[in-house]
Amino acid sequence: MKKITYSLALIFLIARCGTDQFIDMTPVVNLTNGLVVNIMFDSTLVETVSGVVGSNNKAEFCPNRKGLANAAIHFNRVDSAQINFGDLDGASFTNGIFTASCWVLLEDTTLPCAVYSKRSALGGFEYSLDNHFRNKQFFNFDNWIENGTFTVYGIDPLNASAPINLNNWQHLVYVAYGTNLKVYVNGVLQTGTDLKNSGQSFSNTEKPFVVGNGGGYGRNYYFQGAIDDLKMYNRVLNVDEIKALYAQ
Repeated sequence: MKKITYSLALIFLIARCGTDQFIDMTPVVNLTNGLVVNIMFDSTLVETVSGVVGSNNKAEFCPNRKGLANAAIHFNRVDSAQINFGDLDGASFTNGIFTASCWVLLEDTTLPCAVYSKRSALGGFEYSLDNHFRNKQFFNFDNWIENGTFTVYGIDPLNASAPINLNNWQHLVYVAYGTNLKVYVNGVLQTGTDLKNSGQSFSNTEKPFVVGNGGGYGRNYYFQGAIDDLKMYNRVLNVDEIKALYAQ
């Protein structure tokens, strides 16, 4: 009787293990689907989707958030450091649906600065991820139609704000759903949403995609600090995918 009971228990255990393996509840995450801009800064300045190599003005490679040497890029504003990738067509989102992800380490907020932008100081505007709003203590996805007269999402000051934690690596993800724009910091959704203005849409200008500089009319907002793993998608990433990016 004991042998029969033991055998039944063993069969039940094996069957249960097999069932647990069959029912895998782990979310499926594909971080390459819809990827249109990918700049890793791993000792190179290549945007891997298009193969474009950025034109570097005095930016220098530095350790990344994991301490790996030459795996991120550092910008010094006194050198007007920036990297120009030309007109990256994949970085324009005329339908207002995208996800923009990057790692940043900002060293001071004495002056406004931009992580990246696709705009010209003299005209031809799309967007700029910068901190010139709210006493320079938050990053916002500042955005306009081509002539700069109207924003696509929100009005000044923008509400989808990412609080700056100086001298610490932060993961920023801006997600545009077509009707609204939200931001995640280190995998956590922040309060505040920018709604799409009726009738306003992004343009696809020929202005360069620049890392380490951006801003508004006739102004240069040079970045002071390090930037890494800049990615853009032509789709909305879900929460599991955003957390997977943060965990990389």
